[in-house]
Amino acid sequence: MSSKNKHNSIVFLTTLCLGLMFVGATPQVLTFAALTRNFDIQSEIEVKDDLDNKPDNEEIEGFSKDDFPSLFAQLLKEIKEEVKSGKISLPLQTDFYVDGEFHKSEFIGGGSAGGGGISSTVSNQNLSLLIQNAVNQKFQPKALELADYDSGKSKKVLIKVQADSKDLSLIIVLTKTDAKQFAEFLDREFSSRAVSVGNTLTKQIYAHSSAGSVADNNQVIIVTRLPRGSLDELLSEREGGK
Repeated sequence: MSSKNKHNSIVFLTTLCLGLMFVGATPQVLTFAALTRNFDIQSEIEVKDDLDNKPDNEEIEGFSKDDFPSLFAQLLKEIKEEVKSGKISLPLQTDFYVDGEFHKSEFIGGGSAGGGGISSTVSNQNLSLLIQNAVNQKFQPKALELADYDSGKSKKVLIKVQADSKDLSLIIVLTKTDAKQFAEFLDREFSSRAVSVGNTLTKQIYAHSSAGSVADNNQVIIVTRLPRGSLDELLSEREGGK
């Protein structure tokens, strides 16, 4: 395995349009790459057998234990429990977002996270807190764990949970030295798990997850888009849909 692959990690490079999202742009601005870009990676990828085109085994194992779709599934299961208890009502609010930007420096306490904070437009307090906790405690640690330090010995991640009339989306944007190869690996993982998992909600999440790469800045964009038409039904199912 090449030394480049041995140093695989993720560093966030925020594009101009994504940057606008954090200075007051509407949720539609994020549509920049994650929601308007058609991540039909299968039409762009030539499957390679060369081991140098795959992430290290250690990285594969680390990502697979709790990848972003599975963490998103955990969040939706928590929302489902709140729906059952009556704390969250269906249908969910049509338009909302919860987003956060997080930083980690190699020079602060061996690498401490902070900065950026979280903003939310969710009207239901219980739903807002659930999503914010997921961003803080699930998505952020995973993204920073995988992240690379840049030349300035720091890394940054950007995370957004967004809803509109069509989809409920999780968007993770991150940068990798082998971005194209890593995105291809993620797509293969998502496709494989969409077939292998038995849980209805988790299967839907994997089936609607994809990853793409931006060649000029090694950016990887991971998107899960759940159609709103089936979401409320999935969240309202009893034990049959689990």
